[in-house]
Amino acid sequence: MFPHPTCVSIQILCTRPHPIRTLASLLPKLTVPAIVGAASLCFLLSIPAKAKALAMPLRSVSGLPDAPAYSDPHGSGVILGTVTNPRGTGVGGVTITVSSQGLPSPIDVHSNANGKFRITGLAAGNYNVKASATGFLPATPPTVALGSGEHYKLSITIVPVPKAVTTVKVVASPVEIATAQVKLEEKQRILGFIPNFSTSYEWNAAPLTSKLKYDLALHVITDPYTFAVAAGLAGVEQGAGYYPGYGGGWQGYGKRFGASYADGAIARFTGGAVYASWLHQDPRYFYKGHGSTGSRLWYAIRSAFVARGDNGRAQPNYSELLGDFTAAGASNLYLSPHDRSARITIQNGLVVIAGDAIENVMREFLTKGLTSHIPPGANGQIQ
Repeated sequence: MFPHPTCVSIQILCTRPHPIRTLASLLPKLTVPAIVGAASLCFLLSIPAKAKALAMPLRSVSGLPDAPAYSDPHGSGVILGTVTNPRGTGVGGVTITVSSQGLPSPIDVHSNANGKFRITGLAAGNYNVKASATGFLPATPPTVALGSGEHYKLSITIVPVPKAVTTVKVVASPVEIATAQVKLEEKQRILGFIPNFSTSYEWNAAPLTSKLKYDLALHVITDPYTFAVAAGLAGVEQGAGYYPGYGGGWQGYGKRFGASYADGAIARFTGGAVYASWLHQDPRYFYKGHGSTGSRLWYAIRSAFVARGDNGRAQPNYSELLGDFTAAGASNLYLSPHDRSARITIQNGLVVIAGDAIENVMREFLTKGLTSHIPPGANGQIQ
């Protein structure tokens, strides 16, 4: 049974919204069973309040910061450029696909109305680029070697699908690309009338076939401006009394004009077509456009002695040097016997080589801003 009743003084607080206080003064003398019964009553009264507390909704976490957006962890390199048709007009809606072993899947973007496109967030590495659009042959530029954080500029020319193969899916060959690029280059003129056909502002231009090298050389030597230059030089030579064996008057002027034109035409045709085809070298000057003034000046002068091979590598410019001295040697065939000598042959060859170097410097620093019909996006060496 229970021990002897004990008198206690207690205070019981219930967890209801308004606590119930039971003071010992109300019941001077409580037994243990009474105390247990009072405590049980308070516990039962607190259950609804506890259940209500458990049923309260969790506080909104809308005030917490959002999770961070996805950020490409691979790199900050950029591939950008312009897609044009053979007329040099930007083409919109072209799908540019970039693939690489370092990418989980190919990246597709579309050129805007002006043919511009831009792909960002790329890590350093080699990337394959393909341009495709309805009504055009797909174009595949050379592999892009992208450096860390580099902005790589591309100029892509896409050729319309010939009617005979509209139902055949083909890729434009390097020959087709080179042909389209040469057609654009043959429209380049300084101040609208001086030919600038042998300058490529597209650094990664496709190599020329032998046929294209001959076509380009003939296009230059048959241009009216070439005849005008020969006429001017003949007048200067006659006025200065050069090559007295030609004589004076209109007859002497005609001989000087023929010799002046032959010198340039032979150098251009043999160096830019015959030797360039035989030695597999590109006769064009490739505009650099980037870097310090000193590096660009050295590049321009050096290009008179160093050519780009059809394989894309730098080579001694045998084709142009041989063409210059071939023209100098051939001049002995039409110079008067009095004016023929090995000294004059060597002198003429060196003069032509020096002229090539000076012409290259002008191409690098002066003529680009004065040249019309440069393909959009063609801006020299890629940075």
